[in-house]
Amino acid sequence: MRSLPGRPVAVTLALIASAWAFLLLPPQQLAFSGAYAMPRWLFELDRLAGYDGVREALAALGWSDFYLVFGAAAALSFLLIWFATGPAFAALGWSGRVLGGLVLFGGVVTVLSYLNHPADAPLRWIWGGEAFVLMAVGVWALVVAFVAPRDASIPRWERILLGLTLPILVAATLLLSYWPHGTLVGLGLEAAALAAWGARADAPTVARADEPKAVAAR
Repeated sequence: MRSLPGRPVAVTLALIASAWAFLLLPPQQLAFSGAYAMPRWLFELDRLAGYDGVREALAALGWSDFYLVFGAAAALSFLLIWFATGPAFAALGWSGRVLGGLVLFGGVVTVLSYLNHPADAPLRWIWGGEAFVLMAVGVWALVVAFVAPRDASIPRWERILLGLTLPILVAATLLLSYWPHGTLVGLGLEAAALAAWGARADAPTVARADEPKAVAAR
């Protein structure tokens, strides 16, 4: 069983995951769409944030396929979100653990997807597969919202937030105009909220409201 990070560490990791995906977004969008097709605000960010130096350094190392490099690097966000949500997803029971597994699987698929983006790649069919994993994360999160333990340890707001995962992912993708990077920004922020205030597997058991209180011995 993996170790569970404390709340401050989990929140920090989730926010780093979101920030990392956002940091990768401008050069990835440039590599995919080109300067004239990408959103103007992303183009300006790519110009102002020193990405040319990063690209030059990568080229010097022989990593000139920037679409692959900045694309596969998004897998780190999946990994950080998986680790950050460990305590929260474990508290949700078996369905929460499956949700965590889907998030981790998203990182694996992302790497394979970008490695196989060339037309002659042996697994070309998997290119773009991370989109289906992200959709599965959103749909399964709704299932978790319904089947997670029905007791006082899981607050109602947490179930609602989980149920809204798919709309959050779609909204983040549309707002930031690219997946999985834009999608991961939204997922990372949701993970930070769950890590900060959600139920944890290692938290003390909360007594149900309908359970009788123990009577102190006289």
